[in-house]
Amino acid sequence: MARLLALVIALATLAFGAVYPWGFIPLFGAAAAIGVAGLYQSGLHPNMRPLAFALFAVCAAGTVQLLPLPGSMLAQVSPATPALLASYDLVFAADGSWAPLSIRPDNTAVAVVSLIALSLYMLGLPGLLWPRTLRSLPGKLALFAVPLALYGMYTREHNNGLIYGFWQPEDGGGGNQFGPFINRNHFGGWMLMTLGLLIGSAFGRIEGARHADGRRPPRHLEWLSSSSANRLLLTGGVIILGAVAIFWSLSRSSIISLLAAVIMFAGLASRRRRLGTTRRGLVLVSLAAALAAGVSWRGPDRVVAWFQDDRNLLGRFDAWRDAWDVIQAFPFFGTGLNTFGDAMLFYQTRNPGFHMAQAHNDYLQLAAEGGLLVVVPATIAAVLLARAVRRNLRVARPESRGYWIRAGAVIGMAAVAIQEVAEFSLQTPVNAFLFATLAAVALAPGTPHTASPESARPLPD
Repeated sequence: MARLLALVIALATLAFGAVYPWGFIPLFGAAAAIGVAGLYQSGLHPNMRPLAFALFAVCAAGTVQLLPLPGSMLAQVSPATPALLASYDLVFAADGSWAPLSIRPDNTAVAVVSLIALSLYMLGLPGLLWPRTLRSLPGKLALFAVPLALYGMYTREHNNGLIYGFWQPEDGGGGNQFGPFINRNHFGGWMLMTLGLLIGSAFGRIEGARHADGRRPPRHLEWLSSSSANRLLLTGGVIILGAVAIFWSLSRSSIISLLAAVIMFAGLASRRRRLGTTRRGLVLVSLAAALAAGVSWRGPDRVVAWFQDDRNLLGRFDAWRDAWDVIQAFPFFGTGLNTFGDAMLFYQTRNPGFHMAQAHNDYLQLAAEGGLLVVVPATIAAVLLARAVRRNLRVARPESRGYWIRAGAVIGMAAVAIQEVAEFSLQTPVNAFLFATLAAVALAPGTPHTASPESARPLPD
């Protein structure tokens, strides 16, 4: 299963992040199939039922936006919708009869089907994540993360405006590409989530390092010659490369989110008694080394100068103000999921010369597109997901690698959630799939025991 998940993520990433229908249709089809297989094999854990109902409510709310309503009723429940449709939809302008709440039903339908597929995937995959699969998944992703980071850094410095040297993005791209991603910030979101798993796996190896007989930690030279140390050093190298790639992309939202992730890992390590004083110091130094490598290899002056350039930030503020205007006009039912770009044809009054197809803040965009109809169940689903993850981490606390991989998945999700304040990484299908994968990892059933098997003997990968 780990190989399958890594293969799907790799193929979708190479397909420009699966942003085109020929990419996201098979991706979400695979997500739904894996989710259904997991639910069929293991069923739905009782603790996850509230989350399942909340996710169902989100999907149902999106479906409500597709239901046709009489023109008179539509004018009552969402007065701004008929006025917009009258200048947007020639059929509605001609007779003003029936129309859905969504101003672009075909786009909303795509969003709803995608939500259903990812919800099935998030709920079903935990039942397929056996301990061995959980431990091997970070390594499988690392095998792809290395060439992706190297290729991304190369294309950042040798950018001809074309992906793979020949593909012109439909939106032009603007020289903002990074590797196969049309937007370098979306590469940053992908790498943030992957680094969460990799750092968690590395910390688990450090904590679980014991002599094979379980009686004492190995001496330094003895441990350095072991296969476990070699795998840990390789993982550390991938982590440093990933951090360097994030700094190389000069994605400010990604860099800030990486710093937040490091702080979260450091805080978790400082409270983890099983880690021990020496190993706690080792992991903290390792985190600092990864950040230092990223800054030094990109160049401190270059990074500082980029953060001081506030032109893009001011443009985002203007986009947020336009999004707020849409929220005020469509407070209860929104314009329809996946319709922000269409709404901006009428509500964008700032950023002249650019069409802001995204709000560059997914929380504002969700409120504009979904209104309270979608925001309320989505907020409940987020709270229930956090509660289920917290409960699962408590169960997995006696483990070493299992606990840290789950914790790394949570921190990876939190890091990209921070990035979403100023970006829209999760609108890239492969990133949404990877986020759902991390959620499933965090929800993977733990083994309630008092002694970690990692402390007794080395675990095979």
